[in-house]
Amino acid sequence: MFRVISIIIFLLLSITSVKADQNDPRLNNLFKKLNKTENQQEISDIIKDIWDIWYEVDDPKVIEYFEKGIQAMRIRNYPLAVRFFNNLIEEDPNFAEAWNKRATVYFMMGDFDKSMQDIIKTLELEPRHFGALDGMGLIFIHQGQYQQAIDVYDKMLEIFPFSLKTMEKRENIMSFISQST
Repeated sequence: MFRVISIIIFLLLSITSVKADQNDPRLNNLFKKLNKTENQQEISDIIKDIWDIWYEVDDPKVIEYFEKGIQAMRIRNYPLAVRFFNNLIEEDPNFAEAWNKRATVYFMMGDFDKSMQDIIKTLELEPRHFGALDGMGLIFIHQGQYQQAIDVYDKMLEIFPFSLKTMEKRENIMSFISQST
């Protein structure tokens, strides 16, 4: 009887302390689907599901910093957003989406070097982070490093090879390069 109660308690504790983020086991299946599907609506739906999982966290302090950082971004108070994401990263340095959000804020502030540093950290934690890769591509475009941007979009196409949006971004860069020469 004691053993059964212990198992039940263990299961309940493990269920309530689930932390999703980039380590969630559901992601592998979603990324497999994303790699195979050609249907653009399905691609969008899977991408949304992945983002939802990346945002899942069970620590109230992390949630608070994350939500306040997002709110500060919405009102374009970028220094405040950076402070919240700094706090979040200090609280949970292995939460890839915290690094990605701070990278986004730095990008919006025009600080591409800091943004790139945070993108690299995001990709260390979640190499499949297509949002971080897209940000990296945008930085390369802003810096006139078009071949590096193409390489990034090629990497994204390895993740979702049938994404028309990603193909279009890559083709736009290719077109721009050919018109520039």
